[in-house]
Amino acid sequence: MGTKLTEAHLILLLYFSFSLFNGVSIYGCREAERKALLDFRKGLKDPGGRLSTWDGKACCTWRGVQCDNQTGHVLVLDLGNKRPLHDMFQYGRRAQPLEGEINPALVGLKHLQYLDLSMNLFGGVPIPSFFGSFQQLHYLDLSCAGFSGVVPHQLGNLSSLRYLDLSNPFDLPSNNLYMVGSHWLSNLSSLQYLNLNFVDLSKAPDWLESLNTLPSISEINLSNCTLEIPLSLVHVNLTNLHVLDLSSNNVHSIVPPWLFKLSSLESLDLSVNAFKGLVPSSIENLTSLRVLNLANNGVLEGGVPLTLGNLCRLNILDLSENKYLHGDLNELGEVFSGCIKDSLEILSWVFSELTGSLPDWLGNLKSLKMLNLYFNSFHGPVPEFQFPSLKKLDISRNTLNGIIPKHFGQLFPELVFLDLSWNNLTGVLTEAHFADLSKLEHLGMSSNELKLDVGSQWVPPLKLKVIVLANLELGPKFPVWLQKLEKISHIHISNASISDDLPAWFWNFSMNTVLVDLSQNEIRGKLPPSLEHLTHLLYLDLSGNHFEGSIPKFSPNLQDLLLLSNNITGIIPKDLCALMNLKVLDLSKNQLTGEIPDCWNHSLHSKLFAMDLSSNNLSGGIPTTVCSQPLAYLHLGNNHLSGELPFSLRNCRVLTTLDLGQNWISGNIPTWLAENLLNLQTLRLRSNMLVGNIPPKLGSLTSLRVIDFANNQLSGTIPHSLGNLSATKFSHMIFDNKKVALMAYDKISMGYIDDKELLYMVSSKLLLGYMDNIKVNLKGRDVRYDKLLPLLIFIDLSSNELSGEIPDELVDLSYLQSLNLSSNHLTGKIPEKISMLRWLESLDLSLNNLSGAIPATMIMLSLLSHLNLSHNNLSGKIPHGGQFLSLPDPSIYFCNYALCGFPLDKECENNEASQHSSAANTDGGYSDKDEDDFETIWFYLSIALGFISGCWVVWGTLLLNMKWRLTFLRLVDDICDTIYFFYGSRKNVKKFG
Repeated sequence: MGTKLTEAHLILLLYFSFSLFNGVSIYGCREAERKALLDFRKGLKDPGGRLSTWDGKACCTWRGVQCDNQTGHVLVLDLGNKRPLHDMFQYGRRAQPLEGEINPALVGLKHLQYLDLSMNLFGGVPIPSFFGSFQQLHYLDLSCAGFSGVVPHQLGNLSSLRYLDLSNPFDLPSNNLYMVGSHWLSNLSSLQYLNLNFVDLSKAPDWLESLNTLPSISEINLSNCTLEIPLSLVHVNLTNLHVLDLSSNNVHSIVPPWLFKLSSLESLDLSVNAFKGLVPSSIENLTSLRVLNLANNGVLEGGVPLTLGNLCRLNILDLSENKYLHGDLNELGEVFSGCIKDSLEILSWVFSELTGSLPDWLGNLKSLKMLNLYFNSFHGPVPEFQFPSLKKLDISRNTLNGIIPKHFGQLFPELVFLDLSWNNLTGVLTEAHFADLSKLEHLGMSSNELKLDVGSQWVPPLKLKVIVLANLELGPKFPVWLQKLEKISHIHISNASISDDLPAWFWNFSMNTVLVDLSQNEIRGKLPPSLEHLTHLLYLDLSGNHFEGSIPKFSPNLQDLLLLSNNITGIIPKDLCALMNLKVLDLSKNQLTGEIPDCWNHSLHSKLFAMDLSSNNLSGGIPTTVCSQPLAYLHLGNNHLSGELPFSLRNCRVLTTLDLGQNWISGNIPTWLAENLLNLQTLRLRSNMLVGNIPPKLGSLTSLRVIDFANNQLSGTIPHSLGNLSATKFSHMIFDNKKVALMAYDKISMGYIDDKELLYMVSSKLLLGYMDNIKVNLKGRDVRYDKLLPLLIFIDLSSNELSGEIPDELVDLSYLQSLNLSSNHLTGKIPEKISMLRWLESLDLSLNNLSGAIPATMIMLSLLSHLNLSHNNLSGKIPHGGQFLSLPDPSIYFCNYALCGFPLDKECENNEASQHSSAANTDGGYSDKDEDDFETIWFYLSIALGFISGCWVVWGTLLLNMKWRLTFLRLVDDICDTIYFFYGSRKNVKKFG
């Protein structure tokens, strides 16, 4: 909010200054300055033709150039890439940045007062030091322009500068600016606005001292600067400072006391840090404060201070994601009974483990306009507080229950945005529920036990633009009331129990449609030949229905096309190659025939990062142009593709998933696959006709987590280098796109970002997104992984012609969950240290020529629930106890004629048992009697572990956060370690004591 006020103030000043001369000089254009501009243009690439007017003598009329009316000197050079903010996220058709080099001839503009080169792509070059020569410069904006390297200290010569923006708000990789010392900042005596977001200040420890000398500074933005915040500041001179953003710096200190001496401060953002200790009571000294953001400070202790309630001007408060700011909110009634209750307009408290019912004191916040309490654990009914000014209410993803009162609309007459999704609400929604919500634009009620029962003539709130009613009962008839919503832009009614023909009017009732999601219903109909008239359509998901016909023509603006799991026939049209904005293409599980078109290099601005054409009847080879796109996910499995892996695949350098399984692909697995696809995480080539060796260089792919080469004709040995796959040695956190999108939406809602189209895009489209998926054979059955794919660590080399021994290096893959080497010609022993694979859930070594004893330490594999060692030459006693007690099926040991012991009927002879006991003593130092004690405790422990493992099958499909999984399984490991330590100590006492 403060940012927008400051920018508007400066731009207004400049506007009045330049309106005096209107950009046209009575003396014409100065020839020297015209030549400087032309020389500057020579070094630039201008794909959008933005400088096409730079021709002729009258340079004062050129686009982006303004001159002094009296002298003819160039005062303004405005080449900022002005376009809607959502293009920066979507890289849309209007994103046409300037590129190239900045010619030093620009220094000839000696009277320049305004320079804006923002939102361009200058390819990682340093900021030119000669910019410090523009001594009359008032305004300099180089944000998000692709500059890298050290910020030149010569900028300190710009003593007239009022506005300086070097930020990179979208953290583009080409922007990598840093500062070495910041003393030069103290020379900018006229500076009012400073934005250094994402500029590395770790080598500028004097930043606070330098900024403290600026008498006119009004706004400072230092987010994501890797800075340390000094705890003390002897003399606070920042008397005019209104906005301070220190967010996302990972600060691990207490909140610096000097912050609460900034008496003029109106906006303070300390979010996404790790501040310790209490929020000081002196916060009440910030009497001018209007915006306070303390979100995502995981170790902030002590709760909310009572003095917070004395901030009588506070409009926006964000306390989200604080580890110690959780629990029952009813205890905070005293804080919010102060004068803050009359001023607060926006309250966000999300991702915070808040419990209990929604507190009564919320009803006292009569000025509240936005209330964000999503992703908590609130229960009880939907509140019936009277909120006369509330425009946004988001209490989604809680455990609210009961019915929604019919007079709900009367409580919130100004409501524009409503989201009650992902709760436990029940009942029937009728026309009465919506009668008074005349201003509603966004309606979200997904994933509740709700049924919508309205008449065919019902007229919903006519301002509705976004409908998110997935996983509700809207059917069986298609909702005809949609036809009356002429302003609708987002329709998300997936899995809504609709089993009806799609009405003919659907594709024509709204020309504003941006998103359509009708997936996972039983909708029938034939796709029209063309949907080109839907020029605003960005996202179309018709998957999981019964649509027929061929693939239509689409507008070139389409970004996501998901038609999977229908009855679509015909060929894949070449028109799809020309969709220059297409990012996700999923046509899998249809009846498409013919060859995959080889035209993916037709688009000059390729954006396609996910292509799934699997499970069709496609033939021919893999297109050579498919890697002309920046593909991250390529699924072509379960077709009839033939030929060898094309050399052109080496160009898919950002590919993370390559699935070519279940085709007729022949030849070798090429070494260049490992030399070029360095980001590969999933490589699925199963059920083809591949021959030759497994390339040892695969072990150098540090991100590889899933290898599936089963059912081929591969030969040679298993490369020892597979033990180097570092992604299988360390756990990885899941990047939560939904959480990021929701937090981004709040920044938009709270006025930090002002772009309504982006608001709707984030609120509904990004929450869907693309979810990669893969099918693997796990524990003897086919399992499809999608949400949990980032957690899967899997190797399947079964049904090949591999020989030699199992490499000992494989036991270094600590987090490996499934290993299948069955149906090969492997020899030698099972690696003795196989128990180091503590996360192993499935192990299949059957149908080989393995010999020797089963390592006794395998009983320590506490998660192992699927084991097959049959059809080998193993001998000796089967280890007894531990996890093996939960594997009583004798068939997993069949056709190992020298094996004995439970669960086989063959009992061990004395010499076999004693050999096993001796081996066990050598490995673990315990005797037969100790083994009996050990088996006893393992018997009881295995009951608990078996129960946990059984529940894990269910829970594991629900858990999306790796942190939860790690904590849970480490607890199991700790239990095992404790018992081993206890009994190991006991044995040592017996032995030596």
